Amino acid sequence: MTASAKRNSIVSPLLRLPGEIRTKIWKYTLGYHQIDIGHYSLKRSWPIGRTLDVRPLRPAGHFPSTLVHPHFTLPKVCRQVYVESSAFIYTLNTFRFNNCTALDQWVKSLAPGQRRLVASVDVPCDYMHKYRHGLRKSFCAKFENIERIGVDEHVAVYGKRPGDDKGLGPAKKREVEFILAKEGKSFRIEWHEGALGSVVHC
Repeated sequence: MTASAKRNSIVSPLLRLPGEIRTKIWKYTLGYHQIDIGHYSLKRSWPIGRTLDVRPLRPAGHFPSTLVHPHFTLPKVCRQVYVESSAFIYTLNTFRFNNCTALDQWVKSLAPGQRRLVASVDVPCDYMHKYRHGLRKSFCAKFENIERIGVDEHVAVYGKRPGDDKGLGPAKKREVEFILAKEGKSFRIEWHEGALGSVVHC
């Protein structure tokens, strides 16, 4: 530990709090949000403060109307805060993309350690089309510790067959079975309506 880091841990009222309390602060500051990302918000690296939108994952009534959207800059405060908090950005949030290009660019912008931490993503329809035809790696190959995949409902709409009933149930079931078989691992699969401004080419 450097001299300045040691001094911060002694002098700072925040860093003098018990570790379990600091962890709760980091989690509520950095986690439990849906982060919308578009390819035009990405450059060489992911500018997390310039995403398309950030909104709480919990029901609206759970948060005050004055909620301030996070810019995820807390880990920049000091080395100790970075070490203790930075992982929560990837383990506690859901990342949603408006098209395949955005997801591809975002994955390339992450360091290997960051990719390993990603737990939840909402995948656009055009990405799933490439994934189904073997043009994209498995999700487990990209994100070793993935816990949840959100699939755009357009995938089920375009996957309906003549013999299916009026609902999307059979098409959704087939898609879930295909994903789990391809991944060889069980994780949570949910459905979403697609990001605002999403480009659908299925």
